[in-house]
Amino acid sequence: MRPRRRQQRLVRGVVYVLVLLVVIGMILAVVGPALASAAPAAPESGAAPASQAASAPASDATSASRPAPVVVLATSNLTWADLREQASREGTGEDSGSSGVGSAAAHLLAFAWRGEPMNLSVRTPADRTCPADAWLTLGRGKRASAIEPVASCAGPTTAIPRSTPLVEALGQDVSIQAVGPGTQLATGIPGGSQNTPASLVPSVAEALAADADLTIVDTASAATTDAERIAALDDALRTVQERARPGTRIIIASLADDEAPGPQMAVLPAGTRSARGTSEGLVVGDSTHQPGLVQLTDLTPTLVSALAGRRDPAFDGHALTLPQTGRAGVATAGATRDARISRLADDALHARASQATVMQASALLMGLTVALLVWAAVALRVPKASRRTALRRRVTWVAVYLSGLPTALLLVNAAPWWRVGARAGSPSGWASLVAMAAAALVAAGIVGLAAGIVALARRRRRPHLAASPLPSPSALGASAAAGPAGSAGALCARGEATAEPQPDGAESPRPSASASAPRNGVSLTALLVAAAIPLAWLVDAAAGAPLAFNNPLGMNAVVAGRFYGVSNTAFALVAGALIVVIAGVWAALGGGRRTALVVTSLLGGAALLVDGAPQLGADVGGALTLVPTLAFLGAGLAGLRLSWRRWLAIGAATVLVVGGFAVIDLIRPGGPTHLGRFARQVADGSAAGVLGRKAYALVGPFVTNPVMATALGGAVVIVAAALWWGRRQVRAWRNGTSPYAWLAPAAHGDIPRVGGRESGSPTRGMSPSGRWPTTALKSLGVLTLVAVLVNDSGVTMAGFILAAAAPALLALTLSGSESAR
Repeated sequence: MRPRRRQQRLVRGVVYVLVLLVVIGMILAVVGPALASAAPAAPESGAAPASQAASAPASDATSASRPAPVVVLATSNLTWADLREQASREGTGEDSGSSGVGSAAAHLLAFAWRGEPMNLSVRTPADRTCPADAWLTLGRGKRASAIEPVASCAGPTTAIPRSTPLVEALGQDVSIQAVGPGTQLATGIPGGSQNTPASLVPSVAEALAADADLTIVDTASAATTDAERIAALDDALRTVQERARPGTRIIIASLADDEAPGPQMAVLPAGTRSARGTSEGLVVGDSTHQPGLVQLTDLTPTLVSALAGRRDPAFDGHALTLPQTGRAGVATAGATRDARISRLADDALHARASQATVMQASALLMGLTVALLVWAAVALRVPKASRRTALRRRVTWVAVYLSGLPTALLLVNAAPWWRVGARAGSPSGWASLVAMAAAALVAAGIVGLAAGIVALARRRRRPHLAASPLPSPSALGASAAAGPAGSAGALCARGEATAEPQPDGAESPRPSASASAPRNGVSLTALLVAAAIPLAWLVDAAAGAPLAFNNPLGMNAVVAGRFYGVSNTAFALVAGALIVVIAGVWAALGGGRRTALVVTSLLGGAALLVDGAPQLGADVGGALTLVPTLAFLGAGLAGLRLSWRRWLAIGAATVLVVGGFAVIDLIRPGGPTHLGRFARQVADGSAAGVLGRKAYALVGPFVTNPVMATALGGAVVIVAAALWWGRRQVRAWRNGTSPYAWLAPAAHGDIPRVGGRESGSPTRGMSPSGRWPTTALKSLGVLTLVAVLVNDSGVTMAGFILAAAAPALLALTLSGSESAR
């Protein structure tokens, strides 16, 4: 019973260490912002642009009266690039296609220079946002569809609601005027019914004459071109500037992107603030954590906060703080004001280029991985003896190179690849090719850098090894079985002889082929390249995702699924590589249960902290997936079996960890991330709808799209065939008849050949560290299963896990077996 109790204590120790690391991270998450908020801070106006400094709060008498009115001038399909193009035509004397359009665009840009220009992410449930979808979303404060996703934007819309959450949150004390038919989806039918709709105010002038607290104007209801939209918007703006009550706060926003999906232009009053301050003269969105970028769903709580003085947690967006009065800001210098608009136009172009590149980059990454596995399976199947060494090294280095691609696709975003061939705010097809070509070069550089680091480390170690005493005969025998003389680990010559004893009476490892897995130069290079994936992606996430946002692999402002932290794609790449790295490091350190505990807790716990911490990764699905996967990996490396009781304990630890992150998210300064909002929805009972939408996102595309359903069926057939083939190869491997048995020689020389085939079980007498590839494969299976189920990206998670883990695992396995020959 004593060994069993010790095993149970070891499992509990792994869980306790993981939970302890999470608790420490939570304490730091709470104490750090609290100390920062307690410290004296510089005035916010010092970091804000001049326009914010000029917009001071109104006097006490004004603030005591009713809030200054707000006028929302809405249009559609209008970007900063469109405005700049029309204004530049006016400046060069070209015909803009309509009288006065150039001057109208210049006037709108001048208004933006005096306010707070922003990009507006208008994503709704559909891939494009029709004007009706945008108005309904504005009224509900949540993403909504007024038109069927497959229908035209000119098709029938949903019934006009009697009231909307926006109107209900504002209350009866806030008067509302609306101009344009689309506005009824946002404001409902005040005082009417669905059968007898209330009449709309016919013009902006009449709406302003009513002196309402909130006036919403649809300026693009009769416009079909950019020139018409710009002219109509400018006419409405001039009318408001001339006839509105002094101090009126004016908001301009393009709400729909059905012609060319992507961020739209928006201007908020000068002096608008957010809890995250400013960056490079642009307001940082509370919901996006990105400078100059807010969401359409942020406008609803912003209006409620400005006019009713309350914040409604029912809205998905985060409220910005409007100034108490709408004073015109002081125009900044020409270079500065144009720099902000140029930055916003470039960000919108970046987002569109990212969306255009996602499918190509993802297909390239997954396709090359599948091609590598097929090539390795065919090329390494009983090759000629004279070609074995060269062929194995060729496959190994190709695998190492492909293992560097996920990191390269992140780093390539540091260069402005999206500007290549761009015209009028639209990305060129060449930009995607340039991004992938640059990633290929960066991947080669990563491999070269890793190889150089390993070579330098080995060169520095050689004098020390040459001066050390000669190893004993037993150590020489171990080194002969574990690796050739002069390999990176010439330290292997003594490592096997002096390996730490296994605790709890476990069998001591014996020298074997697989026991020396990551010990030679190629193995160490492969391990460094694989470790760069979680290191680079997690460090970037902790820094606010400057490289991951609008990346060739996704997380852009067009899809608007996530703007910061660890995305689903990033998590799949990180977790897939992390499993292989932990198993490889454990094998390189000689194995052992204590080593399994330390390596899994340190590396896995650090990744879990960054991935799940609200102020860093804020990844709910990642935390739910990592805890059971790390527990399974640690138990496998330690040689422990997980009973159903232990699985229950792991499940409880998972809930505890995710719940702890959620609590910290709710109580920390600033607004909660989607993790905290989901916890709040669980508490108030509205989480069922969220889970239903995520479940539909998991299966919906395959139900409604025949092409996707056919692709899924083909993928299932391919996976089933691969599993059937793999099971046959495992059975042959265990029987000693596998055509790949030459890859794993026995502890003292090659496996003998009988009847033209290599005989004997390659795994017989293998040490615990020799089982690391099998343990890693099983852990990857657990990771893939849980990740697909709890993340709304669905089966694409499996593809990215494969792309990150397969090349690294193949490279480490082949290089480890080569060093043993």
